[in-house]
Amino acid sequence: MPELLVVEHDRDAPAGLLTGWARTRGLPLRTIRLHAGQQLPAALPPADCAAVVLLGSEQTAYDDQLPWLAAELSLVSRLLAADVPVLGICFGGQVLARVLGARLFRLTAPEIGWLWAASRCTGLAPGPWPSWHRDAFELPPGAVLLAANQVGVQAFSFGRHVGVQFHPEATLPIVASWLAGSDPPPPAELAGPLLACDTGPLWQQAAANAGHFFSAWLDGRLAPG
Repeated sequence: MPELLVVEHDRDAPAGLLTGWARTRGLPLRTIRLHAGQQLPAALPPADCAAVVLLGSEQTAYDDQLPWLAAELSLVSRLLAADVPVLGICFGGQVLARVLGARLFRLTAPEIGWLWAASRCTGLAPGPWPSWHRDAFELPPGAVLLAANQVGVQAFSFGRHVGVQFHPEATLPIVASWLAGSDPPPPAELAGPLLACDTGPLWQQAAANAGHFFSAWLDGRLAPG
């Protein structure tokens, strides 16, 4: 049975909400944990893979010293050539953007907190979305802008492939682990709104948004309109 392949770069950046969503879709989920030394597949026949998700990381997608980055860039190129749907999330979105020829760059200030962006398609809610990143991407050549805010591009599509800068997969415990592992920690005014005791409804809405978004991506319904 075709499976959903998930590439996990950091131990504290797991699939999160993707796990339950894949279960509802009847998709077996297989995770490759690069941080644990697992290797990306040298060959990936499309028949064995329904789609691929590239998760986030505290690393930088233009740091060619990362031991596994060249293999990941090669994998994404092969997935695009085979038209296997790719969803890149934050760092994963930057990897996808880089393969497509976009410029990656460091933000003057990290974008951490609840994100709202002007969405150009019905499959992608404007927010709330948890956001936690310090790097960003420009719109790749030939890609379609799906969402943006005052910071820049937040989502794009390239055929069946989608890159986002925010974290639709994230849950409150995941974000709390990022804060606990940050050295130095981000300013309280940035991370605080994600962890405040009165943000339960926002997390519930973000989870609902995520399920709709994942389905729209896999079903090819993410297009401006």
